[in-house]
Amino acid sequence: MDNKAQECVRIGRYQSCLENGTLKFYYHQVGDPSGFYGSMDAEEMLGLLNLLSRHKEDIYQAVNAKEDSRYATGM
Repeated sequence: MDNKAQECVRIGRYQSCLENGTLKFYYHQVGDPSGFYGSMDAEEMLGLLNLLSRHKEDIYQAVNAKEDSRYATGM
């Protein structure tokens, strides 16, 4: 990516952008004007990615459990 490159994506309730090697994210609940804004530099992002990678099986299990619960309740 060049210096002006930016990529943004909405992930659930979070609006996230990767800009110049910095992850920026914003979250707020519908109807609530206050929210949370944060950012991580490249080194911090790498630490987060390593943590998520080490626990990806736990994350998959949690997602599957949530989907199973929705299916069981008919949602």
